[in-house]
Amino acid sequence: MSTPADDHRDDVGPAVSSADLPGAEAPQQHDDTADAATDSTALGDPGDGGAQDDHQKATGTSHAPDPWSAPRPPGDAQDEGESVEEISRDQFSFLIRHFTGNASTYGGHHNTALSLNLGGPQLVEFQRTPLDAGDTQRRHRLHVLVANHQPMAERLKTNHLVVVIGPRGTGRNSTARVLLADTCGGDRVSVLHSGGTGLAQALAEQADRHLSKGHGVVLDLGTELPAPATLEALALRAERIGAHVVLIVQSAPAGIDALSPYAFRHTGPDLKQVLKVHLESALQRHRTEDHVAGDCPQHSLGEFLRGVLRDPRVDDELRADPPVREVVSLSGTLAGYLHRPPEELSQAFGAWRDRLRTRAENLLGLGSAPDPACGPHQLPLRLAYVLCDGLPLSDFIRVGTLLCDEVQQAETREAVPERRVLDLIIDQLTDTGAGVAAAPDIGRSDNPRRVRLAEPELMSTVLDVVWHGPGWLRAPLLRWLRRLAGDRLERVRSRAAVIAGLLLRHDVDSVYRDLVQSWARDKSARDRQHAAMALAVAVEAGDTWLTARIDRQVADWARSPTPQLRDSAARAYGTLVGARDVPRTLRALESLGSRRAPVRYASVAYATAALFLAPGGAEPVADALARWVRLADNDTSPLRHAVGTLIVLGPYAVGPELPLRPALADQAMSNPEREASLLLLWRHALLDPDYAKLAWALLEQWLLAGDRDRELQLFLERFAPDVLSTQNLLRRGLFNVARMTQQNPDAICARHVLRAIRGRRA
Repeated sequence: MSTPADDHRDDVGPAVSSADLPGAEAPQQHDDTADAATDSTALGDPGDGGAQDDHQKATGTSHAPDPWSAPRPPGDAQDEGESVEEISRDQFSFLIRHFTGNASTYGGHHNTALSLNLGGPQLVEFQRTPLDAGDTQRRHRLHVLVANHQPMAERLKTNHLVVVIGPRGTGRNSTARVLLADTCGGDRVSVLHSGGTGLAQALAEQADRHLSKGHGVVLDLGTELPAPATLEALALRAERIGAHVVLIVQSAPAGIDALSPYAFRHTGPDLKQVLKVHLESALQRHRTEDHVAGDCPQHSLGEFLRGVLRDPRVDDELRADPPVREVVSLSGTLAGYLHRPPEELSQAFGAWRDRLRTRAENLLGLGSAPDPACGPHQLPLRLAYVLCDGLPLSDFIRVGTLLCDEVQQAETREAVPERRVLDLIIDQLTDTGAGVAAAPDIGRSDNPRRVRLAEPELMSTVLDVVWHGPGWLRAPLLRWLRRLAGDRLERVRSRAAVIAGLLLRHDVDSVYRDLVQSWARDKSARDRQHAAMALAVAVEAGDTWLTARIDRQVADWARSPTPQLRDSAARAYGTLVGARDVPRTLRALESLGSRRAPVRYASVAYATAALFLAPGGAEPVADALARWVRLADNDTSPLRHAVGTLIVLGPYAVGPELPLRPALADQAMSNPEREASLLLLWRHALLDPDYAKLAWALLEQWLLAGDRDRELQLFLERFAPDVLSTQNLLRRGLFNVARMTQQNPDAICARHVLRAIRGRRA
C-alpha cells in the first residue's frame, strides 16, 4: 500500500474488454428491472450534509465571499424531483483532497489544487516542534547514507535549502534530519507542520517568524511540488537569516532540472547495509540489557551477524525492495534468533513475513497466542481501532460503539446491546509495546489525539483476517460500513469507502455484490461517490487482474441504461481508475455526457476537472473541452458538461507561484486556440439557465483577481468584453459588471471592462 499511485500506470485503461483477460470473471450486468429491488436506502440524517470538519473547507486559502453555497449541503442531493445536480465547490474540493492527501495509501492520483486567493495574503498557520537531541543522535547513529548524501549536504550548507524528492519508505525523513543535524547541530532541528497548501511559498513569506539563525527546519510538502521562483525566494530568505531548510516532496515529474540546484532525488539507502546496522544495534542492545557480563560474548554476536548477512534468504527478502521501516522490523525479528540453533533461522523469515497476519489474529483473539485481554466483546472494538488509523480517537470511540452494537446484535439478537466502547481500555491498544500503535513521534503534533498504527498495512491484513475468518462477522461489518456511509462527518463517511476498497482487494465478488453495487445504484449522489472511491482504493493496490476487472465493471456501468450507474461510472473516472489513461477516459466521459438522463448530473464535470488537475491531464482535457464546446447544444451533447467543467475548474489557480491566476485563463493567455475555446465556454455558461448565476459570480472572481495580477488584468480587459459582445450577453454584461463595480469600488479591472462594454454598445 505504500507504493505511490503513479507507479501503477500500466497499459490497462478505463475500458478494458473481457477479452483482455482470458478466464477473468465478467462484470456484474445490470438491467432496469432490478433497480427497485437493489436500490439501497440512504442512511443518516438527510439534512446533515457533513459537519464542518477537516474535509469540508475549500482547498487552499480563503477567498472572497463564496457565491457557490448551495441551498442543500454538497453530496446529499437526491435524484427524485430534481432536474440538475448543483455544482458545489465544497464537494469538489473534498474529492480532490481525498485523492491528493491519500495518494499513496488510499488510491490517489497526486493532483494539486489551489483556490484563487481573492482576500489578499492569508496567513498559513505553521506549528513548529523542536526535535529531541537524543532522538536525533540515535537516528544519526543508525542512519545509512544515500548515494547523493554528500552533494545534498554541500548544497544545504551553500544554498541553505534542499528539496528531497522521493516516495515514502525510502528513509527520506531520516535523511532530512541527519542533513540538518550535521549542518546545525542535533539540538537545533525542528519540524514544521501545517494543514494548508502552498506551504513553500507561505514559509518564504513568513521566514522571519519560523526560521532562526543557526537552526534547521524540516517541512513535508506532501505531493505539492514548489515552483522554481518559490525555491529561490525561500533560499534567499533562509540565507539572509542564517537558517537551513529541507523540504520533502512525495513525487515529481521525470525531469527536475527546473528545480536545480535545490532538488535531489531520494532513491533510498542500501537495504542490506540498513539491515546490518540495525541488526548489530539490536544484538548489542540484547547483550547489554538481557545478559550479565560474559553470558553473551562479543564474538558470538559477530558470528551471528556475518552468518545472517551471508544467508541467501536475506537477499531474497531485500530483492522485493521493501520500505526501510520493514527492513528495520526484519532486523528485530532476526535478532530474536541469536541463541537458537542455526537451522531454525528459516523460521525467522517466515515469522517476519507473517508478522502482520499473526499480530492481527492475536489482536482479535483469533490466533494461536491470542491477547488474553481480548474478551469476546472486545473483538469489534479492536477491529474498529485498527480501521480508524489516522482518525481522531473521538471518532474511534463513536464508530467503535456502532460496530460493537452491530456485532452484539448479530450474536444475541438484542435490540439494544448492553456493552459499550467504555469497556475497552484504550491504552491497552495505544501502548507501543503491543506492536499495534506507533511510537509517539516527538516531531509530530497530535491534537486531537489520533489512532496511529505502527504499520499502516495492518489495516488491510486485519480486514483479510476478519473477512476470511469468522464468517458470522461479515454481515455486521457490512451493516457497520453502511452506517458509517451516512455519518455526519465527511472523514468518517470517506473511511467507509476506503475500508470497502480494501475489502475489494481481498474479495471483489462478494464485496461488490453486497456493498459497492448498492452504493453505485443508490439515489444519493454521496453514496455513488463512495462507490467510486472504493474502486479507486482497490485499483491503487496495483493488482493487474483486479484493475482489469474494475475497469470492465466501470465500463459496464457506463453502458447501463440505469442513470445512477452511469453517474457512478463518471465519478469513478475522476479517480485513479480514469487518471491512468486520461485521453481514453475523456472519450468515455464524452460518451457518458452524450447520453440523455432524467437528471443533469455534475459527475462528468467533476471527473473532467479532476483529470485536468491530475499529472499530465491539463492539455488533454483542454483539447476535449475545445471539442465539446463546439458541439450542438441539446440533451445528448457533452457541451453542457463542458460548461459545468468551466464552473468547477474556474476558481482554481495555476499554483502557489501564481495564486491569483486561474489555470484556465493561464492556458488561454499563451494559446490563441485555447482562448477561442474558453470564449465559447464562457458565453454558453453565462447564458445557461442552470449555471448562469455561478458563472457571473465566477467572472467576478476572475476580474477581482486581475487587480492583483498585471498580466491577467491585461488579458481580461481584452477577453471579457469579447465574451460579452454578443447580442444576448451585452445587456446582461452591462448590468452584472456594473453591479460588480458598485460592490467593489476599488475593482480597476472590472471598471475597465465595463468601460469597454459601454463603448461596444455605443
